[in-house]
Amino acid sequence: MGARGVSLLFGSGDGGVGGVQGGSCLSNTEPKDKFIPLFPSGCPYVTSVGGTVNFPENAIYFSGGGFSDYFPRPSYQASTVQVYLETLGSTYSTLFNKTGRAYPDIAAYASSFTIYVRGRVTLNGGTSAATPAAAGVFTLLNDALIAAGKPPMGFLNPWLYKNGDVFTDITSGNAPGCGTDGFEAIEGWDPVTGFGTPKFKALLKAVGL
Repeated sequence: MGARGVSLLFGSGDGGVGGVQGGSCLSNTEPKDKFIPLFPSGCPYVTSVGGTVNFPENAIYFSGGGFSDYFPRPSYQASTVQVYLETLGSTYSTLFNKTGRAYPDIAAYASSFTIYVRGRVTLNGGTSAATPAAAGVFTLLNDALIAAGKPPMGFLNPWLYKNGDVFTDITSGNAPGCGTDGFEAIEGWDPVTGFGTPKFKALLKAVGL
């Protein structure tokens, strides 16, 4: 799909490091008591989207993130994620797989989306709301590329990890779970908000438009 110009984006989950809200934090792998990474965000072939809130933005408390127990870290992530792990040190070292595919890759606003339920207006949020918002930004980017006679982005991740500066870096907030404060948003990539939220004008410039 990536070779055909299709980008796949998925929400990172709404349960912090516990995977799902109210999750048991019991894994199918050893050790049993640990953070629970989610699929498909833990797959290296999709772009995972975390969540933010407020202005200026900080990580929303439920933004999912972590490290896959099944997929090894892809080469496009290697140096970026290692920087975060060195900053983290031994914190939570027994609770996650340091060699797994890390997620999310990016983030978007994840609160106060106006929706209609049975004809009534209500507010909702979550990374499932942040994801189509982020996808909309990349759809506009693809539209601009196609209008300029260039191919669409396709599989985003290798490009993202070379262009992390085209996002608003989120440096505050965390996503608790499993009886811990969870991972924290820090300067640079982190497993709460990834590189942060996209800046459209910077994206255009990065692709040569």
